[in-house]
Amino acid sequence: MRGKFFAVGVGPGDPELITLKAINTMKNSDVIAVPRSGASENIALKIAGAYIEGKTLLECDMPMIKDKEQLDRYHDQSAMEIGALLSEGKTVSFLTLGDPAIYSTVMYVHRRLTEQGFDTAIIPGIPSFCGAAASLNTSLCERDEMLHIIPATYKGHQAEELEGTRVLMKSGKKIMALRDDLIRQNAMMVEYATMENEKVYKNLIDLKEQSSYFSLIVIHSEDRQKEK
Repeated sequence: MRGKFFAVGVGPGDPELITLKAINTMKNSDVIAVPRSGASENIALKIAGAYIEGKTLLECDMPMIKDKEQLDRYHDQSAMEIGALLSEGKTVSFLTLGDPAIYSTVMYVHRRLTEQGFDTAIIPGIPSFCGAAASLNTSLCERDEMLHIIPATYKGHQAEELEGTRVLMKSGKKIMALRDDLIRQNAMMVEYATMENEKVYKNLIDLKEQSSYFSLIVIHSEDRQKEK
């Protein structure tokens, strides 16, 4: 009998924000898979550490590169390794920060395994932008406001014209180049949302140096700003 694959969201960073369903899924798994990107520390693994003690660990190479052909090869390799475990009847949980459905690498592997006929499922997690909103002590959208989630790789030039609240994800590398413009827009930022080393900026005037990859910017609509 084949095993089952779970894409498990472990939330934004605080271990107390992992859902009970995610905890139970990890505890009932034979193997815990995590992405290996070359960073010195695997944050998803650290967040879930208390719930996966004694579990077999599988590190899957998921480098932060843009070459699609290379990425496809890494995703194929990860799907092959996990598929072999599933064929042995193992249950595998692949951990990812935030929610698997939102810009998560795990979904490339999930898709391949699903297409190969394996039993797969997604365990949702609290997204980073919801964790950041809580740290900022604010809502993201109210009444009929729209919410726009914009990745750091977005290449358009019309984002500022979008109505409602804009969330710019993983914008750390560009932050200092955009700082003055973001100050003009009354942007707020959270770095390492809900983690021990979290930094909250209600005003980017207070930002003096480059922030990390795990930085998220929130820009409320002009109408909402006028209400403050």
